[in-house]
Amino acid sequence: MGGGNGHVLVFLASAFFFIISSSVDGSQYKQLSTIHVMNSMAKGWGPMQIRCKSRYTDYGMQQLGEGTEYRCGVREKAVYYCMGMTGRRIASWHAFQPRRDGNRKAVFWLVKENGIFLSWDNSTWVRKSDWETD
Repeated sequence: MGGGNGHVLVFLASAFFFIISSSVDGSQYKQLSTIHVMNSMAKGWGPMQIRCKSRYTDYGMQQLGEGTEYRCGVREKAVYYCMGMTGRRIASWHAFQPRRDGNRKAVFWLVKENGIFLSWDNSTWVRKSDWETD
C-alpha cells in the first residue's frame, strides 16, 4: 500500500513545481495585442531610440532605424508606455491603454517629425503626442 502512494506524491509534487515554474517565467501569459511602432522620420534624421514598458514588463531600450518597425507584445491588461528619442527630441505616449485598445489585436504608432500618430487599421492616423526638446 505504501509504494503506490509514493509514486502519486512524486507525480503531484512534479506537477506542482512545473506549474509554479511556468508561471514564474511568464509562459502562462497569452498575448492580448501587439504594439507596432514605425519610424517614418524623413531621411537624414537617423535612428531613434525607443523603449516600451508596462508596470510589469520592460522591453528595454531598442534602436529603431529609418523606415523600420519595432514590435512588442501586450501580455497583461495594463497601460504600456513608449518613449522615443532622436537627437535632442523626446516623446512619450501611452502605447496601449486597456480602455482604449482592450479588444484590438494590434495598435499601430507612426513616428514622424511632427508627432506620434495612432491607428488601429494601419491607414487612418490621429496625432496623439508631440516631440519635446531638451
